[in-house]
Formats: sequence, C-alpha cells, structure tokens
Amino acid sequence: MLVHRLADFLASVPLFSRLSTDERRGFAALAREQRYPRGALIVRQGDPGDALYVLRSGSVKVAIVGDDGREVILDTLGQGAHFGELALIDGRPRSAHVVAVDPAVLLVLRREDFRREVERQTRVAWALLEELSRRLRDADEKITALVLLDVPGRVARLLLDRATGTPPTIERAPTHETMAQMIGASRETVSRAMRELQDAGLIEVERRMVRVLDQEGLARRGRPGATPSRAARGAARPAEAPEDVDSDVADSDVDDGDATGSSDAGAGDE
Repeated sequence: MLVHRLADFLASVPLFSRLSTDERRGFAALAREQRYPRGALIVRQGDPGDALYVLRSGSVKVAIVGDDGREVILDTLGQGAHFGELALIDGRPRSAHVVAVDPAVLLVLRREDFRREVERQTRVAWALLEELSRRLRDADEKITALVLLDVPGRVARLLLDRATGTPPTIERAPTHETMAQMIGASRETVSRAMRELQDAGLIEVERRMVRVLDQEGLARRGRPGATPSRAARGAARPAEAPEDVDSDVADSDVDDGDATGSSDAGAGDE
C-alpha cells in the first residue's frame, strides 16, 4: 500500500511525472521515507553525494557557508521539489547544506538504486537533463541580477519568482533576513526595498503574506536599467524606525535554522 501511495505522489513530481504508474512504482519501491524536525541538517556541504531527496512535505533551504561564517541561501524548496541530482551524476561531494525550515518528510533514493532504475526508465534521464538545464538558466539569471540590479530590483525578481495564483501571492513570504541571504544584501536594505515597492503600489504586505498588485510594474522594476519609482525618489523619512525592529514581513515568525549546526536527525543519512 505504501508503494502505491508513494507512486501516486511521484506523479506530481516533474522528474517522474512522465512515467507510467508501473514505472513510478519501480522508483517508489526503492525509496525510503525519512522525517526531519525543524532546523535539522539534512545534507552537509562537502559530504559524499550518495542519494537523491524528494520533498514530500515541509520546506528546506539550500545554503552555503563561507569561511567567515556568513550564510548565503541559494534556494528554498517546498513539496515536490528534489535535490541531490548533481551528486547522482558526477559522484562529487555535496555542494551545499540543506536544512529543514519546517518539519520535513523526504523520500530518499540511493545513488546506486536510482542509477540502476534510470537505465531501465530513460525518460527520467531526459527529465533530469531538463531540470539541470532549467537550474543552469536560473543560475545565469541570478548572476545577471546580482551584477546589474540594485537591491529593490533583486527583491522584485525574487517576489515574482515565488508568487503564484491570481492575483500573484506569496502566502508565506521569506523573512527579510532570508531574502537578504538569497540576494546578497543586508536585512536593512531589503526592508527599505520592500517599503519602496509598497510605496510604488507594486505590492502589499499583510504579516507573512505578500500580494503583487502590479505584476507588469514589478517585472519592469526587476529588469536591468529600471529606475526607482517616483515615491522612492521622494524625500527621505528622517524619523524612520530602526529597520532591525520594524519589518513588514515579521522576521520573528520563523527560525530558518542553522546550516552549520548539528542535528541528531539525519546526520547519518546524507
């Protein structure tokens, strides 16, 4: 029964969605389910890459930590996402930490089992190539944003990438600290950028929810060469509250975990 349920879940994962039910069951039979509490270290940067992980529930962050201890968040992933593909292909050590932001349930497919099954189900290999191509394009776009965009432009792109539905909405937006770690900025400049986008009428914020009011305007703000809005060019506010305290998306609502911290859960399951 568990194999059938896992096979049904894999139908919602792009990597496996093109397979027949029987083919998905072949992968489901090889997977084992693991649970991680909030803040648990799932994968440690530099460890051997011996498995593919598929996120069945919860959310995780992918991060690297510099020698100075500064953390840079490369991505946050939710249900249906997967990670560990690079190590499956080249066998090299893990390129980043992965930490559970919320309690997470993951399916783990060991490298040898996955490769053996892929030799039988070549459509997965093509899907994997497409996913890696997409991530390479995403990486190119992020590099472009870091080089050519100011912080409000980077924030605009990040919000557009994460907003879904009509109107585009992020139900549980990243904290300002998390956004700063994702776009190479400080928390204070992200807070100012969020206020600029609100003052320009591009977004509205209600606690952790961000709603896009002007999708085209936000997209323009996220393109190289965009100029600040008229509201943002107005007079500075001399009496602003310190940004470490005042945040429209409350940073106190979530603890993103520590990518360098130890955890009993999953420490031996990388």
